[in-house]
Parts: sequence; structure tokens; C-alpha cells
Amino acid sequence: MIIDQITKTFINDQINPLTLILGVTGLIFYVAGYIQFKYPPKKTNHFYGYRTKTSMRSQEVWNYAQTFSAKKIQHLGVYSFFGGILAYFVNIDQFFAMWTGISLITALPILMIFQIEKELKRRFPKT
Repeated sequence: MIIDQITKTFINDQINPLTLILGVTGLIFYVAGYIQFKYPPKKTNHFYGYRTKTSMRSQEVWNYAQTFSAKKIQHLGVYSFFGGILAYFVNIDQFFAMWTGISLITALPILMIFQIEKELKRRFPKT
């Protein structure tokens, strides 16, 4: 009973939604990037890996895209996680914190995809 009360108080009073959203998704991104880096898909497929029209143009582009995107996903995970830690120390309205977290976790992967596509087009212009 006392542990439930302490846990509820700690979560309600100490951890804002921005910390939870950035922290948890940061860990998920990092683990997903690590798995993709450690076990990249060997052949072009429509089920696993970084799959875009550009990345599927050839096996050479595919191989590079898997490694490059895995590193980018890991970086995004680290930045998000540490952003969540920093958000812990900011006094922010719960509602604003929630929508800021949702917005960041929606926008940052989209920006990451644009960066990856730009790099693929720069590195493989005619492939």
C-alpha cells in the first residue's frame, strides 16, 4: 500500500511526460538501431530493414543504407534518451510536456529519414 502511494507520488510529481516519452522511445530507437546494425538484412526485401525506393535501387545501396540508417537510429535514440534526462530537470506543464514529446518523437524520425535519403542520393547519384 505504501509502495503504491510512493510510486504514484513519484511518477505524478517527479517525472513529466516529456521525460517518459523521450526516455522510453530513445531506448527503443537505440535497441532497434543496434539490432539492425548487428543483424542487417542481407538481401533487398520488403519486410525488414531501411526500406525506401532509394535504398532498394541496388544491393550496394541497400547494404550501405542498412548500416548508415542503423547508426542514425542509434544516434537518435541516444539524443532522445539524454533529452529525456534533461527534461527531468525542467519544470514544464504536463499537457505541454506531453505534446512536445509527441511532436518531437514524430518529427525527429521524419527528419532522420530526410538525412538518410540525402546521404544515399549524394553517395549513389546514378545507381
